[in-house]
Amino acid sequence: MGIPLSISSDLELDLEDIIGQCIAILGIRGSGKSNTAGVIFEELLRNNYPLSIIDIDGEYFGLKEKYEVLVVGRGEGVEIEVDENCAQEIAQISMEKNVPVVVDLSGFLSDERTAFLQEYLTALWNLAGKLRHPYIIGIEEAHEFIPQGVKTELKELIARVALRGRKRGLGAIVISQRSAKVDKDVLSQAGMLFLHRVVHEVDMRVYSELLPWRKAETKEIVTALSTGECVYLNGDNVIPIYVRERETFHAGFTPSLEVVVTPELKQVSQAIIEAIEHAKVGKGKKTRIDQLEEQLAHLESEAMKKDETIARLEGIARTLGYIKVEVPKPSYPDVQNISKAIVHSVEHPGAAKNTSPSYSIRRVARRGRDSSPSTSLGVIDINPLAVPAPVASADESASLPDAVMRHIERIVGRAARKSILHRRILGFVLGHAPISYSADQIAAWTNCARGVIDNDPPRDFLDMGLMVRERRSGKMHYHSSLKDFVSREFGLYQPDIAHSDLHRIMDLLRARLVELAQQ
Repeated sequence: MGIPLSISSDLELDLEDIIGQCIAILGIRGSGKSNTAGVIFEELLRNNYPLSIIDIDGEYFGLKEKYEVLVVGRGEGVEIEVDENCAQEIAQISMEKNVPVVVDLSGFLSDERTAFLQEYLTALWNLAGKLRHPYIIGIEEAHEFIPQGVKTELKELIARVALRGRKRGLGAIVISQRSAKVDKDVLSQAGMLFLHRVVHEVDMRVYSELLPWRKAETKEIVTALSTGECVYLNGDNVIPIYVRERETFHAGFTPSLEVVVTPELKQVSQAIIEAIEHAKVGKGKKTRIDQLEEQLAHLESEAMKKDETIARLEGIARTLGYIKVEVPKPSYPDVQNISKAIVHSVEHPGAAKNTSPSYSIRRVARRGRDSSPSTSLGVIDINPLAVPAPVASADESASLPDAVMRHIERIVGRAARKSILHRRILGFVLGHAPISYSADQIAAWTNCARGVIDNDPPRDFLDMGLMVRERRSGKMHYHSSLKDFVSREFGLYQPDIAHSDLHRIMDLLRARLVELAQQ
C-alpha cells in the first residue's frame, strides 16, 4: 500500500486512488456529508496534494487552522477579495506554485458566481493540459452547477473535468444534498462514492440505481444511517463506514447553545498575497485608473449629447411660446386603471382632492418672451411611483433564515448604490408588475425627459435579472422578472425554506427595492 489516508477505521484508502478520480459525496443536511468532504480535504492537504475548493456557503476557511490555504472571493474568512477579472491568474498561481485555494462565493450574486467559475475552471483545465500533474477540484452544492436536465456552459465545463480530467491528472469531488438534481452522467462516471442518509424518495431512487441491492434493502440500510455514517462504493467494493470527525474548524457547523470560538488561522506567505494583489491588476488588463478614465470620457460624451438635446428643446420651447395650443380631450393611455384615475382628475378638477394622494394635477401657463400669458397648457405632474409601494410586514422576515436575510440585504445594498434614475425605473417596473411598459411611458411616469432611458438604460439591473428589456413594435419595453430572480438567487436555500417562503422573499424584496426608488 502507498500513502494511506486517515478517513475511516473501516476503510483503507490510498492517496494513489484519488489521482484523476471523480468522487461523489451525497446526503441531506446534517448527515455528515460536509464533514466527509472536509476530512478528505484535510488528508489531501496533509500530503501536499494541490487542490481548489469551490465553497458557496463559506464553510471551508477553517482548514487554515492547520494548513496554509489561500481563501479568496467574498465572505467572512476571505483574505483577499477578487472577481472574475483575475480568476485566470489565481488558477495559475494555485496550479503552478502548488497553493491550495478556497474560492468563497458566498458573497457573490448568481451571475457573478457563474462568471467567476467559468473563468477559473477554464484556466485550470487548460493549465492541467500543459502541466499534467495531480490536481483536484472540490465543488460544494454541485446540483447548483451541474443540474440534471439543464444545459449550460458552466455545466458542460464541470462535466468535462469530472468525466475527462483523468488524462490530465485533474480530479473532481462533487458534493450535494440533492442527488436527484445532480447530472446523472457525472454520478454514473464517479469511481468513488460516499453515500450518506437521504429521505426524499427521488434521491432514494438514485441510490437504488447506484447500489447493487434491491430497492427495499437499499432504503432500509440508507434510512438507518446515522450522522457520520455512509455507504462507501468503489467498483465492487461496497461497505458501510463511519467517517472520522474533522480536525480543523468547521464553519458550517449546525448552530447550538454552545459557545463556538473561531480558532487562530494560518496565513499564507506574503509573497502569495502580493502575487494575488498583482493578479487583481491583471496581466494585460486595464488598470482601475484606465477604467475610470474611460468612464469619465464616456460620461463627458454623454453630457455633451444631453447639452445639445437641451439646447434643441429650449429652442422648441421658445417657438411654442408664440403658438396657440388647444388641449384636446385626453384619451386613456395604455396604463390601465392608474391612467384612468389620472384622466378622471383632469376631466373633473374639483374631484382631484378626493383622489389618491399619490397623484397631483396642476395646470401651468406657457408664457412667451414678453412674459405675457399666451395660452394655457395642461401639464400633469405625477409621482414616479404612482401605485403605492408594497409594504412588507414584520412577519414577512420573522421566520426567514439569517442567511436569506443577509442575501436580501446584499441585493438591496447593491441596488442602493445605483443612480436615482435607475432606482426609479426599477421601482416603477416592480411596483407595476406584471404589466410591460415602453421606455417613453416609463419616462413620462418617472418625470424624466424622453430618450434619457434609451441613452442610459438600467444595465446593472438588467444584468442582475431584476427586470427584462425587449423590443415590441419598434420600441423598447420593460417588465419585472423578480420571480425568476428570486427563484435563481434563493432556490439554493431549499429545502431549508419552503416554496411559500420564496413568495415572501419576493414580496419583501419588492417592497425594499420600491422603497429605494422613493428616497
